[in-house]
Amino acid sequence: MSRDDRKSSPPTAQSAARELLANFYTVERAGSFRLSDGGGPFGFDITTALQIDFLMTSYGCDGIVETGCFLGDTTTYLARQYPDVPIRTCDVSEEYASFTRRRLAGHTGVRVLTGSSDELMPQLLKGLSRPLVYLDAHWYEHWPIREEMTLIGTGIVAIDDFDIGHPRFSFDEYDGIRLDAGLVAQVLPEHDELFVGDPEADYPFPCLQTGRRSGTAYLVRGLDAGPPRESGMFRRVALKPHIQLPAWSTAGTGAARPRATVSGAGR
Repeated sequence: MSRDDRKSSPPTAQSAARELLANFYTVERAGSFRLSDGGGPFGFDITTALQIDFLMTSYGCDGIVETGCFLGDTTTYLARQYPDVPIRTCDVSEEYASFTRRRLAGHTGVRVLTGSSDELMPQLLKGLSRPLVYLDAHWYEHWPIREEMTLIGTGIVAIDDFDIGHPRFSFDEYDGIRLDAGLVAQVLPEHDELFVGDPEADYPFPCLQTGRRSGTAYLVRGLDAGPPRESGMFRRVALKPHIQLPAWSTAGTGAARPRATVSGAGR
């Protein structure tokens, strides 16, 4: 095989994994000045990036929507990892949206909007038939998670800062309302299942985040849920007839703690 033939060959699973690794760990962690996890893509948790990549590939997602871009750490990673996929993100803060817009100016497929994600969601989803939607707009007094979930008709929904019932992973709580399976069941009564990222799965790379880690939940809206159900990177959470969280084998020293206990708490 010639050198030119090798260049034109499709990437192997090993080379694709190396590319993801490089794209993930070369992103500057601009959020480190404020975020409790030190910033970085997906809270500097590469297992989330691997889960997202599996879903992007399995479903052939035709776009990515992110809510709550802050300073664009995750947006930058997504733009590098998926340069041929349109990426739309937003933040309620003009300061943060403007910073992210300047940071991603060289990526023509990225669009950054300013405003509340629940109001912008129809615009962010416009023209996409099977998007991956990453919900991370958890900060100020208005918590748009309920509206966000109901506005997404078809696609893969990833919810950050979710209570997966694991002692190592924190989650968000606003005015005593926990971001958990119970809330999803209340907002989307038609759903009988969701999936959570499995921290005990066998990943090709270790997670280097030694500080705060948060859980991630995944909803399959209007599509076949076979890929996450059959993958070892996810655990199924039944919502009916009653909620059943995974039985984690990792020993903990106590229950996971919420990150935000009053409305408006920061990330």
